[in-house]
Amino acid sequence: MTPRAVVLIYHRLSDRPFDPEEGDYVLPPSLFEAQMRSLAAGRRPVVPLASLAEGRYDDGAVVLTFDDGCESDTSVAAPLLLSLGLPAAFFVNPALVGTGGRASWDELRRLAAEGFVIGSHGLDHTLLDGLAPAELERQVAGSKREIEERLGRPVDALSLPGGTGGERARRLARAVGYRLVLGSRPGAFRGKAGDVVWPRFALRRAHGLEGLRSAVDRRPFFVLRQQARYALTLAGRRLLGTRGYARLRARRLDRDGEGAER
Repeated sequence: MTPRAVVLIYHRLSDRPFDPEEGDYVLPPSLFEAQMRSLAAGRRPVVPLASLAEGRYDDGAVVLTFDDGCESDTSVAAPLLLSLGLPAAFFVNPALVGTGGRASWDELRRLAAEGFVIGSHGLDHTLLDGLAPAELERQVAGSKREIEERLGRPVDALSLPGGTGGERARRLARAVGYRLVLGSRPGAFRGKAGDVVWPRFALRRAHGLEGLRSAVDRRPFFVLRQQARYALTLAGRRLLGTRGYARLRARRLDRDGEGAER
């Protein structure tokens, strides 16, 4: 039977959001530490992206990814991961590096030197659905070139902003040299790198420690709830368009402080 792995998404690690739009994607450092210590002490192997890309992983393996290039990647996540011996990949928007609570290029170089993967999250976090071909290439290929020039090392993994872009973005990403394309659709990964947009589970503040266990164990009720939430997000984007959905999301954040798919 083909082994399955679970890829997790984290964002900012802080007691409060830097920006209201981050919503409940922001995890307190204490919760993140409890989750990482639980993983390190558990029976499931935590493996680097390359293990999935090369098909070298056991059933139940876990991969850690971080989107948006937040400053907490370097101040909170990396020191703890290094102390526990856990690999991870950090996905950044080169046009936003060093701005508004995001890691600087020097900090990203340090992450890379410490053995962590640095990948692209698009040029400036523009959602990729419906972009003209030239702009899509700028977001996908242009971001790759800039990160490579800044860090002096190849970039072969792309995390789609908000999970957008679909098959069109995946094909372009493969054509310009990415081996791996990761999305936001909740689910377990199986198969070969590059053949699909990889599914991932986003960890939110409300999930707590039990949410991590539910994700890595692929508990049916948890998986179905996350998939239903993701389906509603996609339906909203298709119905309202990217800008209309963004306005609706902003109103929701003003009301209850929670975020939809980023």
